[in-house]
Amino acid sequence: MDSFIEQTAPGVAYSEIKKMIMLKKLKPGQRLAEITLSQEIGVSRTPVREALRKLTLEGWLRMVPNSGVWVALPTRREMMNAYEVRAKLEQWGIEEAMPNVTPLLLRHLGENIEEEQAVYDGRISAEKYPEINSRFHLSIAEAGGNDILCQHIRTAINTTDVYMVLYENYLDFSNNRSLSEHRELLELIRERDTEAAIKRIGVHVHNGFLDLKLDL
Repeated sequence: MDSFIEQTAPGVAYSEIKKMIMLKKLKPGQRLAEITLSQEIGVSRTPVREALRKLTLEGWLRMVPNSGVWVALPTRREMMNAYEVRAKLEQWGIEEAMPNVTPLLLRHLGENIEEEQAVYDGRISAEKYPEINSRFHLSIAEAGGNDILCQHIRTAINTTDVYMVLYENYLDFSNNRSLSEHRELLELIRERDTEAAIKRIGVHVHNGFLDLKLDL
């Protein structure tokens, strides 16, 4: 476990601020005040400052010199580019993974889908959804054995996860098609249908961009 996430003051501040973003209590482009956050969270300004720095490195926030800290406000073009890059990387990743499909990988992907279903059913906290969703994709990439490619895919997923939280109503599971698309991908992987799986994962990632509620 990342020591930063343990129940230290900076860890508490990090978790609470990130939760505010994920629950849309903090909006894209909103300016954050250290003193206000420290009062709301119940810690001093120093751990809040550390948390803001970490969240900035992860892409959730942006620091503007001589201005302050703001919730990220990416442009439509930046988001489109990120999803396009992710789609290409994941298509390469699934192509690399297909020769290495094992019963263990199929079981892990199936278990991951069951966890995703549990979020939909309310048996797992909705705040866990981005983590569970990302794990499905990373499991496929890691099966390919290309560590450098996996690093790039992980970075791309982290970036688009920020956009998903900021701009998609991802907690409205009645309109979330990710679960059914993950099931389709699992079946294509099980059938070793490389060409169809490459196409399907590209469409799946592109659908993630289409699901963003953008008015930019």
